[in-house]
Amino acid sequence: MDLDRYLTYDGVDYECTICERFFASRRAIYDHCRDTSRHEWCEKCERVFLSEPAKNQHLRNSSNHNICWICPQIEDFEDSSDLDDHLVEDHHYCDPCDRAYSSARKLREHDVNVHHLCVKCNRFFGNENNLRMHRQTHQPRDMECYGCYQTFKSFSGMLIHLESGACELGTDEEMIDDIFCDWDRSWMFKLDNDEGGGWRYVCSECEREFGKLSALYQHAEDAPGCSDRMEDEGYLAELRRLIRDEVQDPSD
Repeated sequence: MDLDRYLTYDGVDYECTICERFFASRRAIYDHCRDTSRHEWCEKCERVFLSEPAKNQHLRNSSNHNICWICPQIEDFEDSSDLDDHLVEDHHYCDPCDRAYSSARKLREHDVNVHHLCVKCNRFFGNENNLRMHRQTHQPRDMECYGCYQTFKSFSGMLIHLESGACELGTDEEMIDDIFCDWDRSWMFKLDNDEGGGWRYVCSECEREFGKLSALYQHAEDAPGCSDRMEDEGYLAELRRLIRDEVQDPSD
């Protein structure tokens, strides 16, 4: 009875055919395989290999092992979960897309933009709208309307309110568009339609287009790679202050 291609048992003795040595028990021949320098040993599969390259090929090809295919040095992880953790933590790897990123930040941005990740609770959602609805559960309702003192969870939420005409000041989408068009930096976030003569809002970072200013702000609030413009010194923060001033004192 053969234990392996190079290990045999005739009912009495165990033989390592590579070394031409005999052993009295399975344990003894396995101890030999672990200790010898004449051939390689796979503990998990209890197999002998003539060379290290042959063993490495086995490790990479066998479903019994959990080898990182990115690392130059072979490391066999305890289980697939440990391998997955290693791929994410050390290689910033996205399994559904089969792609590694240069940093954890890049992977995070990818997960948010492509896989609809909530960065606060690390949950993934089926689409961007579901993620946006979920994000509202994390936000306090502390954004007070510039005109009527209703409160909202985000500036984009208040902007939707202003565009809708529901504010008691009578602000509507046309007024918001006019404020934007009069802004001296509007060209950075405006895409003219050469054929139809109209225009659309556009994110200056990723060039994604939007029909309303509130949608552009929703995008900037949600997308990590495009949120810099929302910071205090960012251009969208500047526009936000302009909208506040114009809505609160439209006579200027």
